[in-house]
Amino acid sequence: MSAVKYDYIIVGAGSAGCVLAARLIQETQSKVLLIEAGGSDNHLFIRMPAGVAKIIAQKSWPYETEPEPHANNRKMQIAQGKVLGGSSSVNGMIYIRGQKQDYDNWALNYGCEGWGYSDVLPWFKKAESNESLTGEYHGTEGPLPVSENRYRHPLSMAFIRAAQEHGLPYVNDLNGESQQGTSFYQTTTHNGERASTSRTYLKSVEKSDKLTLKLGTQVNRIIIRDGRAIGVAYQGKNGHEVETFASCEVLVCSGAMGSAKLLMLSGIGPEEHLSSLGIHTHANLPVGKNFHDHLHMSINVTTKQPISLFGADQGLNAIKHGVEWMVFRSGLLTSNVLEGAAFKDSCNQGRPDVQIHFLPILDSWDDVPGEPLPAAHGFSLKVGYLQPKSRGEVLLRSTDPQAPLKIHANYLASPEDMEGCKRAVKFGLDVLDSPSLQVLSKEVLMPPASVRHDDAQLEEFVRNFCKTVYHPVGTCRMGTDTTTSVTDLRLRVHGIENLRVVDCSVMPEIPSGNTNAPTIMIAERAAAMIIEDRNAN
Repeated sequence: MSAVKYDYIIVGAGSAGCVLAARLIQETQSKVLLIEAGGSDNHLFIRMPAGVAKIIAQKSWPYETEPEPHANNRKMQIAQGKVLGGSSSVNGMIYIRGQKQDYDNWALNYGCEGWGYSDVLPWFKKAESNESLTGEYHGTEGPLPVSENRYRHPLSMAFIRAAQEHGLPYVNDLNGESQQGTSFYQTTTHNGERASTSRTYLKSVEKSDKLTLKLGTQVNRIIIRDGRAIGVAYQGKNGHEVETFASCEVLVCSGAMGSAKLLMLSGIGPEEHLSSLGIHTHANLPVGKNFHDHLHMSINVTTKQPISLFGADQGLNAIKHGVEWMVFRSGLLTSNVLEGAAFKDSCNQGRPDVQIHFLPILDSWDDVPGEPLPAAHGFSLKVGYLQPKSRGEVLLRSTDPQAPLKIHANYLASPEDMEGCKRAVKFGLDVLDSPSLQVLSKEVLMPPASVRHDDAQLEEFVRNFCKTVYHPVGTCRMGTDTTTSVTDLRLRVHGIENLRVVDCSVMPEIPSGNTNAPTIMIAERAAAMIIEDRNAN
């Protein structure tokens, strides 16, 4: 039993947790315990943007779905950061917020009044330090650097031209008035290095005596007494459980899987499910429900000439690029690899519904079973549908905190999602057919040519080869109805005092793009709410 008491205990030092810790210490001088299951982020491949492909497998939770019935019973890996900085330390560094309509839908369709676009935009701007954009949509004085890539591969430039030949406009700002078009992504990097929330927000308070940081520590449960969260129990180094307490609040920032798991282990979740495992229910709430995620399919193409990134990490090439980055923080290794972007309204709904990430290398991440990609020069268009309708759930497998979750993602259960994925593939193939890419292309390895004229073959390709983009959200969604939501609109868990969830799990619906920037926005807003509520009381 620990007698140590903190003002706030934050579970998860990731994209959201580091933001909360920094803001609470800076603005209230609170005593904060920040607990992270992963280890230090002091790793070369974390700092180096192009190291993303190597680091994500090393520093992630080994989450895996159950066999997915609508994806030919395949299991899928969902990488989520398990390291200081969380997914902001291992992700593709893409800075995309989503669309105005996404947040307006939160307010209009899900009862999340106060979370519309005009409400959240100031918090995006507060977080941001954009090196090239300012004005109505962007901030320039926040902790989070948002930068132009220092390196742009010639293949990525060809993709941008091809997307314009397809008919898309070139847009300077993918987070501005309209997302429709093509551009190079802005990234959360600074001077050629990754800018995670641990390297930005947390760095500002790392020497404060108000911060206690525990790495390599997994929280087993939240301690709840008389309907109030008073602390957490975690696994000590000697194997014994240690309890520690918070005088103000416990803040759960463990992501769509981790936050749902911790709440359920603590007796907050669907009563029938918890009872089946012998867990006493403190609050009967739909924790783990509303799971959803983005899928993508890879269009892999070899090139006529040896012009891709293939081989750049080998031999003399590796030495050359390594020296350039180590000495000058410039060159190829400053690239996040996912350089080019295209967004399109493929169904005339008034906003983009499909996205392309362009890679100047063949995409072998999370390869599905079957013949591996050849060791060859090439490029990939990762195409995906942005507004999935399918909903799954996350369940406990046992009461053991170390046991893996049971993740029923339910990908492609909605016919709308299949149609959206098919439109995304067609979009990618149309861009591929544009002159600027055709002149460089040798062979389309995937998908097979038959998908162009056979709808059944296209559907089978999607079921066989779709993969997650690692954007799980929604398992602790906010709202006002306790039968459909887990937190209220100030992110307080219904029916439990002094407990909030602050991360992507509170999103009622996934934004139309990458999820790191929206998660940071949520944490900025939550920090202000926590401080307001404390001052009011």
